[in-house]
Parts: sequence; structure tokens; C-alpha cells
Amino acid sequence: MPIKWYGNGDLEDPIYKHFSRIVNFVIHCMIFTAIVSGTWLLKEIKYEIGYFNNFAIVWSVLLASHLLFVIIKKPKDTSKQST
Repeated sequence: MPIKWYGNGDLEDPIYKHFSRIVNFVIHCMIFTAIVSGTWLLKEIKYEIGYFNNFAIVWSVLLASHLLFVIIKKPKDTSKQST
């Protein structure tokens, strides 16, 4: 189910901030997938890219740390619904 936010976003609302961090993480995942898969395809088809494995591993670690940041910054009380 997609995330829907009704009304104007309030940057001071912790739930709104959390949804914003989730959306940013998903965009990070999409960019990671597109670039790593495209680079892997170029590597397999024609070009020898020696640093590809290191590049993918370092970016994977950054992606995992971004996920950890999103989880850690989750608001404690999500039972209160924003208006």
C-alpha cells in the first residue's frame, strides 16, 4: 500500500519526518539498483571494470547504514495520528 499524506506536510511533525526519511531511503535503493545493475551489465557485455566489486560493496554498506539511520530515527510513539 502506498504512503499517502493528507493535507500539508509539517516539517516539525515526527511522523511526517519519518515518512520523508522512508521515501528518501527508497529513492536511494532505486538509484543503487539502477546504477549497480547497469554497471554490472556493461561489465559483463564489454568492459572490464576492475573496481566494480569494491564499488558495489561500499555502496551496499552505505545503503545499509542509511536503513539503520531510518530505523533508529523512527518516532517512539506512532499511535498518535497526524492531522
